[in-house]
Amino acid sequence: MYSILLVDDEESVRNSIRNLTPWEKHGFEIMGEASNGIEALDIISEKMPDVIITDIKMPYINGIEFIEKIRKDFSSTVEIIILSGYDEFTFAQEAVRLKVAEYALKPVSIKMIEELLDRTKDRIEKDKLRFLEAEKIEPVYKEAFSLYKERYLASLIAPSRLSDNDKESNSFGINLTNKMIAVGVMDAADSLFMLQKLAEEAIEREAEKPIIFPHENQIVFIFNTSMIEEYAPLFKKQIYRVLNLIQESSSHYFAHHVNIGISNIVTNIDDIPLAYKDAVRALNYTHSFPEQHIITLSDIENVENEKVERDLGELKTELIFAIKLGSSHDTEVAISNFFSTLTETSDIQAAVLYIISTISEICTSYSKPITSLLKEDLFSTLAHMTTLSSAKKICLSIALAANDMANGERESSRIKFVETAKKVIRKRYSDPLFGLDQLCEEISVSPAYFSTTFKKETGISFVQFLTNTRLEKAKEMLKNSELKTYEIAERTGFSEPNYFSFAFKKNTGVSPSQYRSQSKQQ
Repeated sequence: MYSILLVDDEESVRNSIRNLTPWEKHGFEIMGEASNGIEALDIISEKMPDVIITDIKMPYINGIEFIEKIRKDFSSTVEIIILSGYDEFTFAQEAVRLKVAEYALKPVSIKMIEELLDRTKDRIEKDKLRFLEAEKIEPVYKEAFSLYKERYLASLIAPSRLSDNDKESNSFGINLTNKMIAVGVMDAADSLFMLQKLAEEAIEREAEKPIIFPHENQIVFIFNTSMIEEYAPLFKKQIYRVLNLIQESSSHYFAHHVNIGISNIVTNIDDIPLAYKDAVRALNYTHSFPEQHIITLSDIENVENEKVERDLGELKTELIFAIKLGSSHDTEVAISNFFSTLTETSDIQAAVLYIISTISEICTSYSKPITSLLKEDLFSTLAHMTTLSSAKKICLSIALAANDMANGERESSRIKFVETAKKVIRKRYSDPLFGLDQLCEEISVSPAYFSTTFKKETGISFVQFLTNTRLEKAKEMLKNSELKTYEIAERTGFSEPNYFSFAFKKNTGVSPSQYRSQSKQQ
């Protein structure tokens, strides 16, 4: 059983969630409850739960401040679920920053809570499995050694790397005192440790192997060689060959290509953080070059020099137009154009939230909630997002869903105004001055758009539909009245009796008088 701390200032809410949710069925139990963040922190100081479910609006300290204290003072990894009645992107953005696993809007159903619990349990167990599989090698000290080694490797690419890392590297059997060093980064958002194992297996027979380790949602490769700088081209070829082996092996297993970015060569261990940052920049360009899956920083430097900056407002307008009035292809192009302006990892979450906010405005214009388009695990995904390709994938999914919604609204609106037009025509057909301009003015649609749409929906033009309506009424009068032909022509909107006779014969094959005679004989 995994333990849960329930935090909400409304006792009735806590009681409902506690009493109605089948916790044990999903592998959980309530270990404590609190009516505010201060009480909850006291409980956490004694025993850290596996999961914390909290509200945002609470007395003394709000939910965001409460989570900040947890992340700072107690745990950076504990699963946190927000149940909030406030659908505001400010809170959502803060939730992403604080690595909140789930963000659900009240009122929540028991079914929704059960789904949240299942996803949370799945993440917890995957994390456990990850650590178990990472080092199965025997005793406890080996596991501790592995964790320290992983922490050391992560520190190599951190901007605040300590200067005594050279000494630490000897303790782990890592040689980073060579002449040239380069960093590679593989996008591994979905299958981190499987990709690491595949990478290690792919280069098992290589004489000089890179250092390979997981970091966030990436696999990091550190290449180093004792060759002097004159042989840098040869070193680059070796790096590309090794990464190509890894890429081919991974792509074969997953049936799709994985992307890798490569830094320029550095000559000092202290420059590894910079090389890592450059490798991520290169990786972030793979979404702009879908046919190229291994990109070096030097590949993109010329592209960056030629890059034309586009105004954010222009991109937003393009996106709104594509979603509301364009096709799925137009929407995909608009999302691609938006992301083509980004290369820095620090821009990712802000870009995603900006796009979601824009789509939210579109949904509001249709009186639709954006929550109907969002995936339930969106906030968890955003919290761990590190590459532009994964960010683009999520934004495109939401934008296409919004485009489908807008298309449905347009279709409904189009059908509605066509039916309205038919009613107006049937009402005003007898007016010889009634025409396209009068109809469009009455239903507030432009003549050009109306003509195209009306023909698409009915299969005939407005003029044909109006003429057919008049002729059908004329047939009824010829059958059921003794009115003269010119009188029927006048009452059905034909200003010229001769034209009425011409149109009638063209439609029926007989003249009005012949039609009347045939009708009486039947």
